[in-house]
Amino acid sequence: MVFQKQSSAKRASIIAMTAALYTIFFFLSYSVTLPNFTLLYLPIVLLGVFPIWFGWTGLVGAMLGGFIGGAFVEGLGFLGIFESVVALVVYMINWFLMPQRAAEDGKRKSLLALLGIYSLSLFVGAGYILWQYTVVPQLFTIAEAQTILVPTFAINLPIVLIACPALIRAISPKLRVWGLYSGNFWEWKKNRAKS
Repeated sequence: MVFQKQSSAKRASIIAMTAALYTIFFFLSYSVTLPNFTLLYLPIVLLGVFPIWFGWTGLVGAMLGGFIGGAFVEGLGFLGIFESVVALVVYMINWFLMPQRAAEDGKRKSLLALLGIYSLSLFVGAGYILWQYTVVPQLFTIAEAQTILVPTFAINLPIVLIACPALIRAISPKLRVWGLYSGNFWEWKKNRAKS
């Protein structure tokens, strides 16, 4: 793979596109909701693929989209920043821990590792946001948050485990050709050092 340094225009475009997609997915997720809390969290699919596709620029876009989703879709105003933190946490877990070439190599071991990482990042992300909402703005008690965690995790897990590897296998080869593919954090770091 040839690593191409991205122009600032390309980076800005990726940030805008990822933020817009994240916001749209957030809006679609809001159809299955509790008061001010989204149970179905479709942006988790984006957080499963954007790290290896877009690297840092995808992270910035996801965090912007998370804030817009929290602030305007969930109606939390400035507290939408908590959704940006969820995006950061899940994104970084996925980007740091994903195996190189993730689901692309067709190896069972890589796929199982990837599915485990997705499960971990989803659980940590859901746990964080539910915990956060027991503190500020206290939407839930701790007991309610614990009760909501398992169904939230269960609703979102099959979506992540099916959609993310399929998207990686289908779209990653094209993104490599177009010079948009970042790879996992370690792959990105190695390629960056070469350029």
